[in-house]
Amino acid sequence: MGNNVYQQPFYVPPRTSTPFTGSCQPGQIILFKDNNWNSPSLVIDTNSPQYPASNFFSFSGTSMQDNATWIVFNLPENVVCTLCNNVVQNANPYDFSGAGVCVDLIGNGQVQTIDLVAYGANDCLSGGVWRNVDSSQGWFQLFYDTGERGTFATLFLSEWPIGTPVSIAKWWLQDQGSSINFPSLTPPQLLKLSDNSDGSGQSVSVGASNPFGTYSKPAVLDLTDRGMNDKVSSFSYSLISPVKTVVSSVTVNVDASIQPGQTFTETIQGTNASSEVLTVTDTVAVGKTVEISNTTSQQYETTAAISATITATEGIPDVDSIQASLTASFSVTSTSSSSQTTTNTNTLNLQQEITFNVPAQSSYTGIAKISIGQVPPTTITQTGQFYYSQNLPGSVKQADGTYLLTSPITVNVTGEVGSNVQFTVQSTPLKTTSHN
Repeated sequence: MGNNVYQQPFYVPPRTSTPFTGSCQPGQIILFKDNNWNSPSLVIDTNSPQYPASNFFSFSGTSMQDNATWIVFNLPENVVCTLCNNVVQNANPYDFSGAGVCVDLIGNGQVQTIDLVAYGANDCLSGGVWRNVDSSQGWFQLFYDTGERGTFATLFLSEWPIGTPVSIAKWWLQDQGSSINFPSLTPPQLLKLSDNSDGSGQSVSVGASNPFGTYSKPAVLDLTDRGMNDKVSSFSYSLISPVKTVVSSVTVNVDASIQPGQTFTETIQGTNASSEVLTVTDTVAVGKTVEISNTTSQQYETTAAISATITATEGIPDVDSIQASLTASFSVTSTSSSSQTTTNTNTLNLQQEITFNVPAQSSYTGIAKISIGQVPPTTITQTGQFYYSQNLPGSVKQADGTYLLTSPITVNVTGEVGSNVQFTVQSTPLKTTSHN
């Protein structure tokens, strides 16, 4: 098999001997029958609804089934298409159990070529799946041969659960992996490759080699050097737990526009039969709730606490938005840590207290209008300080012997928030009974 090409930070399959001079539009993959650009071909267009993202597609039954020799493709950055020997429909579309030999087409926004003969997958492809990948969450590549040569699989950790062994017992590379490439593992990720499909048995572990968001330093390992050649049947990844974390809450103010049909009213009535002014406190919107969600990337799961200002006025002005204050508060525990993007939904109680004065000897009627505002897409970013007992890439040693790793935490907040309370009250003197 030919040598794979190092295209930092990925390895990609060997390129064709003749550069492609034709037209390959963004999003297209073109399979050619022979080792020349004039041979019969098949176009797979990822822009077409015929090939939806994250759904396995098949070209079995076409003239290109088990016939492709050269490939040209033009995929955007962070788009990967994996073509396979066999057509499979696994629950996880990125599980290539039973798929046979695979070839990863890793997009970079440019036209690229692949020589399937040199790669080791000539005349055997019949389907595949393309998807948008989150490379910032860490990934690694497992190769058939030492020196990052031969067929390989690129595994993006965001597509797999944390802390759970992932079996590759039915993958083409099961018990055949001989080397790995891992420059984009992110601190504090720890990757473990195991001999058995359940994660047990002999294993080898590697961690990040570069600070978060960088990959300038290559990171490769021949498994022969660790006694794991042709033994990998599963992988798992976890996070090294910090000794201490310091992440302050951060608040932003937004205008949450009130949508049609998102305002409801409540009426408050009563009587003040006394001779003194009566101060009344009542609660409106009891039991009414709205939901707001936050999606957090980077290394740790967070929660976002949302609060909104309350406006109480005489009369009911023409208000079309709510001034809302969004506060993201962060917490990190060993049980909730995640290297994947996480989404949380918070249920907010809208009930609010209203206080007003009622004249003596009066009946009163108050009308409260409670409005719910739609939060515009809002990003909240805060810097987290994580202290570890290990010297992780990018960390700085502290006086107490720990290592400080500073990294950004980003929260994207969307949803509904309330409430804006508008209140008006009218009082009517009580009718007095005259005595003769």
